[in-house]
Amino acid sequence: MKPALLLLFAVVAAPALAQGDAQCIVAGRVSDGHWAPRLQAVQMRGADGRVIARADRQSLAAVKSADLARPALLSRCDGDRPLASGDSEAAGRKTPVPALSRGVVEVEGVSFPKLRTGGELVELRVRVPAERVVSVTR
Repeated sequence: MKPALLLLFAVVAAPALAQGDAQCIVAGRVSDGHWAPRLQAVQMRGADGRVIARADRQSLAAVKSADLARPALLSRCDGDRPLASGDSEAAGRKTPVPALSRGVVEVEGVSFPKLRTGGELVELRVRVPAERVVSVTR
């Protein structure tokens, strides 16, 4: 990796890693028992290792690991709080952001932040080892 690219990655990923806390990935959206996966490449599994296919809160709350077929964006964990409005001016800019690399990751908890348009996000709280953080452009 080139030194300039490494420096850029360190600046982008540092806030996510500096917290020492778990970070979150959004696995999808659930509304009235209907599952709308955000990432088709995420398979959520229970403690027994079986894929969780049901779209109810009780089943989704039992997620213990996730198998990522491609990188998943890391975000601040919002818990069950309603999501804040975003800055519409910043939405068009593409910048490097930290993501969790593909593979299996342990899930510490599941939250359901409410959406203003109805339904809830399915937010997986994951502990992110530094070697699994990659940079993607979004």
